[in-house]
Amino acid sequence: MGVTKRLLLAALLAVFLLTFGGCASRAVAPKEPAPSPAPATGPRYAAELEPYEEAVDPACAYFQFAWGKSAELGGRLDEARYAYQQALLCDRKAVYVMRRLALLLLQQQEREEAIYWVRRIIAIDPADLAARSLLAKLYTALDDPDRAAVVYREILSLDPGNANAMLMLGVIYGSSDRRQEAHEILEQLVTQRPDYFLGHYYLARLYHDLGLLEQALAAYERALALNWSAALAQELAAVYQAAGLYEESLALYRRMVAKDPADERARSLLADLYLRLERVEEALDELAALRSYSRDVDRVDLTMARILLDEQRYEEAVSLLRGILADEPRLDAVRSLLVLAYYRLGKIEAARSLLEEIRPGDYGYEEAVLMLARIYHGSDQPAAAQAALERAMADPDHRYLSFYVTLALLHVEWHDAGQGLAVFQRALSELGPEPEVYFEYAVYLDRIGDKAGAMAKMQRVIALDPHDPHALNYVGYTWADQGDNLEQAREYIEEAVRLKPQNGAIRDSLGWVYYRLGKYHRALEELELAVQLLDDDPVIHDHLGDAYRQLGHVDEAQAAYRRALELLGPEGDPELRHLIESKLEKLVVDWGR
Repeated sequence: MGVTKRLLLAALLAVFLLTFGGCASRAVAPKEPAPSPAPATGPRYAAELEPYEEAVDPACAYFQFAWGKSAELGGRLDEARYAYQQALLCDRKAVYVMRRLALLLLQQQEREEAIYWVRRIIAIDPADLAARSLLAKLYTALDDPDRAAVVYREILSLDPGNANAMLMLGVIYGSSDRRQEAHEILEQLVTQRPDYFLGHYYLARLYHDLGLLEQALAAYERALALNWSAALAQELAAVYQAAGLYEESLALYRRMVAKDPADERARSLLADLYLRLERVEEALDELAALRSYSRDVDRVDLTMARILLDEQRYEEAVSLLRGILADEPRLDAVRSLLVLAYYRLGKIEAARSLLEEIRPGDYGYEEAVLMLARIYHGSDQPAAAQAALERAMADPDHRYLSFYVTLALLHVEWHDAGQGLAVFQRALSELGPEPEVYFEYAVYLDRIGDKAGAMAKMQRVIALDPHDPHALNYVGYTWADQGDNLEQAREYIEEAVRLKPQNGAIRDSLGWVYYRLGKYHRALEELELAVQLLDDDPVIHDHLGDAYRQLGHVDEAQAAYRRALELLGPEGDPELRHLIESKLEKLVVDWGR
């Protein structure tokens, strides 16, 4: 056999061994000892990747890497992972393989193992900033910002001007209690890199979080100048709006529309801001322009119709709504609005005809039944009103508590409160002894003057639902007003306040029970807060006046009583008016003013 043929055969044999025998260096290696067990801190297959000798075969490593890359591109991730592991058997310092394996593990959500290999890369090359950056991102993905911050600081020690590391460290600090450090880092970043968009953007958000509005706006504007986007423009417009800079916000929305006339979001936001500013015609003009670009013209017309109804421009609203209904006869929301428009126009028969078309299960069915009953009642047709409600209540699949409540209240107006009681008994039978039914029953009893019956039903509500804030408040306030069970009343009302801390009426009840307990300073605190939450209730101002009077704050008491009288007006409760006027007179007698 000639020399050339022998060389060719040797080459073919090498290829065969490389392809089918794994790594060439291992194919000819002597028998090896069993591998040592994997370290507890490494991935489960770490021991397999520790070579049995120091031999390195770059050709084998690259072949296995290429195989893994091909498998990864084909979506065969487990196969790719195996190939990368085999490549690292051939060359344990193949950083390019470790990097690819780490990214693959990240894709498979195995972040801890990915971290192991990235740290191996850094151990081989401590100056590998890309690996350190990847390690920081992995820590962030594991919701470990503190370790990520350590890595970013290490990057900055190696590369003090690294913009990405400065940015990410600023973001991490800004999301924690180290906002001042974030402020300093991001300001340094934009000073060094004036054209770095992300630096200005995150600095703007940090300024905004810190309440530095002027600086935030300047940073937002700089970011937008560097990199215009509709999303960023919307964010800045919202900041303008929150700051009360409405003209600036309008100008930005108009600029967005000028850049992209088909931007439905921008046009909608512009129309909404016009409405907030009570510039109705401009809002309608913007919505009319939006119709040319919208993929849902009926939705735009429906919005315009609602605006016209709010503006009491009923004929225009009817014209729009009838057009929508002609295109989509089953749009029940449109039918309900059209009924309202007809009703406001006094076209009762047209409204009634539309309401009769709405069937159980349709959108707005509950409201339609109630409106139909009101129309009949307002037209002096009590029998028809009762029949409409009775017909709805007879359907076991579409019964609503509001039907029973409305019929009971109509009986009160028809001077037959006893029939209202029968309606609530029917509600308990047909809807079940639910807390909501007992609550409405109690309210009805209170309205017709049966305070004892109302208290009994409210206590039934609490027995069924101990955390109903309104029932707790009703019972607690009634006890406090009567001077009964004051400690239990306080417990009830404190629980109601816990459930509804921003409810002014419930805060008033808490203040009043403290007043009844003789804790006047504590009462005053709650009553002042109640007035802040609900300023137009004369009873709360009367209670506040009582607390001021007990503490000797005469001027404040007089002001509170006078405010209560002002809110009562000439049509207010005459008994309460007389009581407050008597208190004012007594202040003059007792204090000489």
